[in-house]
Amino acid sequence: MKFKIFYKFLFLILFFAMLPLLWLGINLTNKAEFSIKTPISELHINLVEKIKKSFYLKIEKFDDLSNLIDTFFKRNLQWDVRATFLSSIISSMPEINLIGILNLYGDEILRVSEKNVSSKIIFKKTPTRAVIIDKNYIALIYNKGGYYLYFELDYKKFINGLDISKIGEKSVLIMVNDKLEIEDLSGSYQKAYNCVLKNENFLNYIRSKIDAAVEFECGGNNYLGAITYIPEISASIASLQVSSDAYKYAMSIKKEAIKIIVFFALAVIVISYILSRGLSSPLIKIIEAAKRVSEKDFSVRVNLKTKDELEDLAETFNKMVENLEAYSKLQIEKILRERQNTQAIMYSTEEGIIMVDLEMRVQLINRKALFIIDCNEENFENRNIYEIINDEIVEDSIKKAFESEKKQVEFEKDFKTYKRFYRISIGEIKIHNKELIGYLITFYDITYDKELEKIKEDFLHSITHDLRNPVSAIKGFSEFLLKEIAGPLNPNQKNMIVSIDRAAFRLLQMVNNILDIAKMEAGKMELNLTRFNVYNFVKNCVDLMSSLAVKKNITFVIDGDKNIEIVADANLIERIYINLIGNAIKFTPQDGKITIGFAIVDGKFRSWVEDTGEGIPPEYIDKIFAKFEQVKGQKAGGTGLGLTISKYIAESHLGKIWAESKPGSGAKFIFEFPLNLKKDEFGRIVAG
Repeated sequence: MKFKIFYKFLFLILFFAMLPLLWLGINLTNKAEFSIKTPISELHINLVEKIKKSFYLKIEKFDDLSNLIDTFFKRNLQWDVRATFLSSIISSMPEINLIGILNLYGDEILRVSEKNVSSKIIFKKTPTRAVIIDKNYIALIYNKGGYYLYFELDYKKFINGLDISKIGEKSVLIMVNDKLEIEDLSGSYQKAYNCVLKNENFLNYIRSKIDAAVEFECGGNNYLGAITYIPEISASIASLQVSSDAYKYAMSIKKEAIKIIVFFALAVIVISYILSRGLSSPLIKIIEAAKRVSEKDFSVRVNLKTKDELEDLAETFNKMVENLEAYSKLQIEKILRERQNTQAIMYSTEEGIIMVDLEMRVQLINRKALFIIDCNEENFENRNIYEIINDEIVEDSIKKAFESEKKQVEFEKDFKTYKRFYRISIGEIKIHNKELIGYLITFYDITYDKELEKIKEDFLHSITHDLRNPVSAIKGFSEFLLKEIAGPLNPNQKNMIVSIDRAAFRLLQMVNNILDIAKMEAGKMELNLTRFNVYNFVKNCVDLMSSLAVKKNITFVIDGDKNIEIVADANLIERIYINLIGNAIKFTPQDGKITIGFAIVDGKFRSWVEDTGEGIPPEYIDKIFAKFEQVKGQKAGGTGLGLTISKYIAESHLGKIWAESKPGSGAKFIFEFPLNLKKDEFGRIVAG
């Protein structure tokens, strides 16, 4: 009779899981073991954090109140109305003793109190908000730009408003300031806790101004709890409890728990050893047999007499090996046919194809690839690809393709009588789209594409050069006519010539932009790196463009550190600012605002130009940096090349440019590049 493995496992689970759980559960439940170290510490931590959060919530309430008062003051300048408004606030909030208005030097302008509070207002300069705490009051001082707003709060009412509680019978909640002055918050402060201010460990927690669980010995007792620091009041909130009070239940079950654990540990070791041997030995035999099958040894068989499912598994395994042996013989012919078909396809294609494994050993290669890599050997399979390549340019190009992010690289090959251009692409070969087993190296002949691209570039350069001369002539003669060198003009003639001059200027600007883009695309735009102050530089750009914004009454704001200096090509960076500010002026409505900001972010210089216009539709965010691309429906003029030039300039500085916008909320153009740019020994721009 077979004793099934299911029952073995069931017995194992019942004996080693259910029985100990029942035994320990009954004993530990009767002893009510709920006081363990980590939960107690978490209780204290949650308590002090709750008080700290309660403190900040109350402070935030006064932050909101200060903003409400400031908003009211900006709308109403009459002092009697202001005083009435402040009086109504004091009447509705009993914890406020008085509200005061001070000038920037701390002189009192207005004091409002319905409680006849005569205390002196304590003034403290602060960029935003300051908190002053005393045993009788808490003062909040807010800097509102042109004046200071002062609240004096009743100390007891403020503290009573916090969510204060304590844990255990022998526990206390205290507040200790930086002067080591102690204040009882729980109403149960005992003299036994006086020793904490003489304990060096506790004092170190106070001096460190940290949030942490604490544990120390003091006055013959062990204490535990938690401490949190509130910087606004320069004080720490501490919740402390005598350890014996916290662990009184845990200590009573400790001895019995140890006895139970030791007993069951010995039982588990003995019984697990016996059962494991009975279960693992057959499985090990099957595993060893499976390894031999994986090495294509189909002669292996497993013989087991365990009289359970493992014996059935061994018989099934033996049948599977027999079927695999038969299947393997059938697949050999199929693999050979597929290999021949694959080779036929590879040899008929016009592209060069090489298949390599993960160790770069050649598995398949067609004649075109052999021709490109200049390989005349016949024995190349399972050899490293770099061993059979006889052209250094091809070898270097393959290595660069593997290292590149796009897994692509282009190179030129000289065949003595002619030249060809190729693009190498690296593809991954995976089994079932998961396991990587090799790489596919493909050579594409792009000679005709290169020739067509050169023809297009030559045509563009030629026509733009040919256009610039006649356009310059039109511009020059129109200026002569406007100066009335050839004779006086009547108003209608003058208006027509002004239109001609403007059109010629726009056309000349477009031609120059096209030529500049051609230079940048050809890599002929050389950078002249200099160090300059960004704030002064931006201010000059704003001054240069401000005349265009006068008609719309546009306000310019420069937001950035006046001491920031960068290394870049000043003329090209100025061009970015001029393009971005010019676009912002076009799309900013009457009485709008344009912000030019800059900062150092993550070791890079970042700058932005933000307007208050109608914004950019989402579908154009990525398109507007392309040549001649403009948002349809926005009649702002322009050639559509400014952002393209800005993109090339940012990239030439090893940086990038992008746009952020929400329709109806304006647009923000941002560019960034590394700090300390310099040229290497070959004249290339690199980050310092």
